[in-house]
Amino acid sequence: MTKKIATYLISVLVFLIIFDSASINQKFINKPFIEFSFKNFDISIVKKSYRFINEKYEYYLYNYSTKHKKYWETDNQNLRKDLKKTYTIKKTNDFTKSVFENPLNTDDWERSHGNSHSNRFSNLDLINRSNIASLDIAWIYNSNSNKGKDIDIQCNPIIVDGIIYTPVPGGFIVAIDGTNGQEIWRSKKLNNDVARRGLIYWRGTDNVEPRIFFNANSNGSELIALNAKDGKQNKNFLNVKTGYSKITPIIYQDQIIVVSWEKTLEVYDIYNGKLKWKYFFGDNKTGRFGGYLYDNSKGGNPWGGISADLDRGIVYITTGNAYSYFDGTRRSGKNKNSSSLIAIDLNKKSEIWSFQETAHDIWNFDLPGPPILTSVIKDNHKIDVVVAATKRANTLIFDRVSGKNIFDLNYRVAEASTVPGEKTSLYQLDLKIPEPFGKNVFNKNDITNISEKSANYINSIVKDSQYGFFKPVSLNKNTIIYNFHGGAEWMGASIDHANQTMYVNSNNIPWNAKLTQKENQKYSYSSSFSRLIDQNGFPGSKPPWGTISSMNLNTGKINWTIPFGYYSELKEKNIITGTENFGGVTATKGNLIFATGTLDSNIYAYDTFTGEQLWEKKLPYIGSSPPSIYKANGEQYVIVQSTGSSSLKQGYPDLVTFGDAIVAFKLNNK
Repeated sequence: MTKKIATYLISVLVFLIIFDSASINQKFINKPFIEFSFKNFDISIVKKSYRFINEKYEYYLYNYSTKHKKYWETDNQNLRKDLKKTYTIKKTNDFTKSVFENPLNTDDWERSHGNSHSNRFSNLDLINRSNIASLDIAWIYNSNSNKGKDIDIQCNPIIVDGIIYTPVPGGFIVAIDGTNGQEIWRSKKLNNDVARRGLIYWRGTDNVEPRIFFNANSNGSELIALNAKDGKQNKNFLNVKTGYSKITPIIYQDQIIVVSWEKTLEVYDIYNGKLKWKYFFGDNKTGRFGGYLYDNSKGGNPWGGISADLDRGIVYITTGNAYSYFDGTRRSGKNKNSSSLIAIDLNKKSEIWSFQETAHDIWNFDLPGPPILTSVIKDNHKIDVVVAATKRANTLIFDRVSGKNIFDLNYRVAEASTVPGEKTSLYQLDLKIPEPFGKNVFNKNDITNISEKSANYINSIVKDSQYGFFKPVSLNKNTIIYNFHGGAEWMGASIDHANQTMYVNSNNIPWNAKLTQKENQKYSYSSSFSRLIDQNGFPGSKPPWGTISSMNLNTGKINWTIPFGYYSELKEKNIITGTENFGGVTATKGNLIFATGTLDSNIYAYDTFTGEQLWEKKLPYIGSSPPSIYKANGEQYVIVQSTGSSSLKQGYPDLVTFGDAIVAFKLNNK
């Protein structure tokens, strides 16, 4: 009887394991219909049993298996001595010539960042260099829904027919009259992660009223459609569950495209919300390394944005670094499609090309902003390209269809890690052209020069730290790196299609990074990181700490770079340093760049030709998303979210407060 009971219990447990590990991959193009994985375990007894068995198996492998023990040996730097120090992938001369027009942003701003190409450039010129001095506040809107919570709004507002649609603190979407700032309607309360990085307007059909689409995240993620006239949720989109997504959807034909943190592209019917198909573009590598299962469950997320060539039916995705920040020991290899630019054909339902900027990224060097579609001039031909401004201050430019590079790609040998089990990539990208628009490799010459005391203070830290080209993070010393929070950031850049010029804001802040061994956990590490700052809290590198740059995309050359923002106490000493910034820039046909997001809480206007500052105004709070630009009743407006910055609050708590304001500017014709 006892034997029968034991057999029965074992059979039940085996059944539960099989049942609990199964997932139905409904509508996936490139996954099996039923997939079995330990990651699916949900039943408590199964999870606990699996965890116990797996821990014992891991212990056995990394203690007694020769293969797995060898994995935890320190990587051999000598293996790289015989490698070529550099190599180059030559630029292509086989371009895709332009046959379609790039969309322009004029009276309306129908999608966050402007349109499906995400070029965030306004072709309005009623406000221009000749009259910018007359630009003044038209109105300020307050939703009064924050309830004391520290929330910033990072969504670039959309505007159609003079009506603004945007999230506000407290988890609402509102419609605002663009001429006077009066609220027209407010949605029901959704959640604080609603339309975090954007939303899109759909004009509907003769039989279907216009809608606004976005994602909201609370218990999972949901694709929501609001009726544009009254803000009520469309009944066909009451429970459209998607993968977790913060970014603006794309509308293609009769479909709405969502890209999620599950590394999936998801296609829904725009009329009824039904899921049509899904495509997995993540890392599908499996196996055990050093006893541990390969961990591809986190990271590589598309959190910056997506864009689409609607004429060709191609979606472009930028992704973040693989998990975790500085420890890649459980994800050996290059980590496919992390820190990458990916192109997926919606008609063929397949990935057509991808490019990885940082292989086996252990530095948090994401591609953070939305890819931008535009055209450049090469060999006297106008060719279609996709552009990505990256945290490494690189500008990646590829043929939009083939994925071929239009400038040489330079690679350089990178160091081996001293951390047991860390296998860094042999080579990393060392881009020469396009020229970097910010700093990306720290050295002693970068130590701050704002005062002798500051220089001495930072030097005392630097002398005991390590730094250099893709220097792997260490268990023994602090590693100083740029780009943990940019170069470029999630707002990306602004591009003028007509003259092939990019305008981009950048951060040049050094960071301390380190790994520590977790207590009583063999070969398991914790990441720690902090800004490298002097005794007064200023960044430890030479200014400028924040910049705006103009780049000629045809040549890859920087036209100009200027400091962006200031510290009041340093400005009084005539030291203009720029500041770390998380707002963004939007340029216009009026030869102006509007920029916000600096610690001084200003919005600025600069001359596109020279970078000269022409105008500034103080905002109630730090600008938290790029300006949007539109026309209503014959007048041009510039609006900006002014809510503070969660990213800046972490580093400068005394300089950042959160608030609730949208500020609109127009010409004062008095």
